[in-house]
Amino acid sequence: MHSTPLISIIIPNYNHALYLKQRIDSVLNQTFQDFELIILDDCSTDSSREIIELYRGNPKILQIIYNKKNSGGVFKQWIKGIEKAKGEYVWIAESDDYSADTFLEETLKVLKNDPALGMVFTNSNTVTNKGAFLTTTAESKNGTYAKLATDGNIIDRHNVSSFLISEMIIENAGCVLFRKKSLLSLNFLELEKYINTGDRFAYVGIALNAQVRYIPKALNFMRSHEHNTTKKSFENGNIHKDRLRVLNYYFNDMDNYTSNRENIVAFYKTNYLSFIHYGEYQDNITLLRKLKERKEIRTRFYQLVWFNLFLFKRVDLKSKILKGIYYRILLMQK
Repeated sequence: MHSTPLISIIIPNYNHALYLKQRIDSVLNQTFQDFELIILDDCSTDSSREIIELYRGNPKILQIIYNKKNSGGVFKQWIKGIEKAKGEYVWIAESDDYSADTFLEETLKVLKNDPALGMVFTNSNTVTNKGAFLTTTAESKNGTYAKLATDGNIIDRHNVSSFLISEMIIENAGCVLFRKKSLLSLNFLELEKYINTGDRFAYVGIALNAQVRYIPKALNFMRSHEHNTTKKSFENGNIHKDRLRVLNYYFNDMDNYTSNRENIVAFYKTNYLSFIHYGEYQDNITLLRKLKERKEIRTRFYQLVWFNLFLFKRVDLKSKILKGIYYRILLMQK
C-alpha cells in the first residue's frame, strides 16, 4: 500500500441516519482497498452522529468532521472534503446511497489507464428507500444512453450540451470517480453558491477541459425517497435557479462549438419561464443578452422574454402568490 492513499473517499452527510450504515459499509467493503475515508456531517439533527461514531478508530478513516452549524449547501462539504483529500482520485459517496463492492476496482482501472479522462461514471440502479430495485438510469434514459454509445461513450467539449445540459445523463454523484486535479481546476468560489446542481457545474467544467467516459455497468445504487434533495429542489425552484447559473457560467465555452449551439437554444426556450420565475434577475438578463448578441434567438422571442422579465420584476418580490399565479398562466399559454 502507498504511503499516500491512491483514492480519497468523501461522505458528506446530512440527516441520512437511516441509510448511513449501509453507505459506510459499502465503502469499507470495497475490493480495492488503497483509499482513505473522510466523513463530513453537516450538523445533522437525527442519529447520524451515533452511527458515525461506531466507525471511529477504523484505520481507513482519515477524518470525521462535525459542523457546528449547517453549511446550507452540500457543495460546501464537497469543497471541504476535496481540499482535505490526499489521494490522486476522489469519490464523493453520497450518504443516502450505496455501491457494489467492485465500484472502485472497476472505475479506477478505466480512469487510471487513460490520462485524457477527467472522470468516469457508471450506470446506476434506482432503488426504493428499503433497497427494492426499480430501474436503472440507462433504462429510464435509454434514448440518451443510446446516443452516447454512438459517441463512443465519451462526453467532451464537442457534445457536452447533449448529455449535461439538454439532458442530465449523470443522475447521481455516487456513480462518479474523479481525477482530483480535474476537480481542483474548478472555480470553488462559484461551486459553493449552488444548492442543487453543483454536480452539473462540476461535470460540465470537467468535460470542457478533459474527457468523461461512461462505464456501462450498474455499480451504484441510488435511492428514490421522499427526502431526496433533487425532488425538493424541483418543488422549491432551486434546481431552475442553479441550471440558469450553470448555463450562464459556461455559455461562452460551450457556444464556441457549433455542435452545442442548437442544444443550448432549445434548452433555454424550453425552460425560460422557469428561469424567469425562479432565477436571479441579473442572471436572466445576462444570458438573454448573450443569446441575442450571438444572434441565436430571433427578435420577437427576445422581446417576449424581456416583456415577461419586466412584469416579474414589477411584481412585488414579496408577493410569491402573485408571481406563482402569473407563472402558471404563462405555462398554460406556452
